Amino acid sequence: MYEAGTLEPAYILHARNYRDTSLILDLFTRDSGRYSVVSKGVRSPRSKIRSRLQPFSPLLIASVGRGELKTSTTIDFPRKPFGLMGKGLMLGLYVNELLYRLLDRFEPIAGLYQGYEDLLSELVLSEQSMSGQQLSIKESGGEVTAIRRFELCLLQELGYGINFEYDSRDGQPISADLDYRFVVHEGFHAIRESQDETFSGVEVLRIASGELEQVDSKRLLNLTRLSLAELLGDKPLKSRSLFRGAR
Repeated sequence: MYEAGTLEPAYILHARNYRDTSLILDLFTRDSGRYSVVSKGVRSPRSKIRSRLQPFSPLLIASVGRGELKTSTTIDFPRKPFGLMGKGLMLGLYVNELLYRLLDRFEPIAGLYQGYEDLLSELVLSEQSMSGQQLSIKESGGEVTAIRRFELCLLQELGYGINFEYDSRDGQPISADLDYRFVVHEGFHAIRESQDETFSGVEVLRIASGELEQVDSKRLLNLTRLSLAELLGDKPLKSRSLFRGAR
């Protein structure tokens, strides 16, 4: 963990008003994981940074305090924000809610932080590639792949990674000639007859090698959603309701 008062890279997952002129910022940081800070005076009429304290804007932040709620002392803006719009914005909010709900306080995960920045870059590129075309709220192929890749990264970094190389019942390597059923907290089981929700061995091996775009998107969505649901519990994600409403 960083030393108090040291600048560290961060993103805002969520912000809420605090007293008359302050904000509480829920942060995802590279060096300290997730934690919250009070940013004093940033809602006052004289504040020059209030409009810049938005999700998907890279920050450098320093804070002090011994409890769970720190106080920010310095906030810098080293790079321009990731300009997410439309579908990309909704997907970004979904990922922010996942991080807010699933990450423990003050547990840094460097690989996940890099994966988050890679995801934001991919969402921006996807939006740019679709500019000028007739857009619907349905995810494009690039966005689907980016989100699924991040969800798998999140599960792995949280200690719930899925084994895509071996049958979880007998330890045999996944075979391209067999079909498999996915069971949450267990993994892939070889089955005799293929069903709609089962994966071919070829698909499982493609996931293992990172070729997510070559896998049926509905089955892959079901795999990550079931796995994340076990961690999220019964409380629904607000961002999913927003996405369904936009559709």
